Amino acid sequence: MTGSPVCPRCRFGEILAVLRLPRTWTNASGRPVRGLGEVLLCARCDAGDPLVTYFAVHAAARPEHAALLARLLRQWAARARPEGPDEDTLRAEAEAWRRGEL
Repeated sequence: MTGSPVCPRCRFGEILAVLRLPRTWTNASGRPVRGLGEVLLCARCDAGDPLVTYFAVHAAARPEHAALLARLLRQWAARARPEGPDEDTLRAEAEAWRRGEL
């Protein structure tokens, strides 16, 4: 692999962390659907986050900063919320699949 994954939001920034959270929503028939939502920490999109600042200064996690990193990760995780599905994008993808384009 050549480098870190690129952020799907800005198509430019480097993904520094991924948090996977349980997520439940109701489908069109009224049934609950359980899954996982991902929250990404992007070096560009989330530039103001203290965790991004840490990595901008240090480039990599350092053992001597374990307590600080743990605190920054807990704070980020406490704020993190997965985005809901984009209904328009889902409909467009379903239509493309029906037409055989996927």
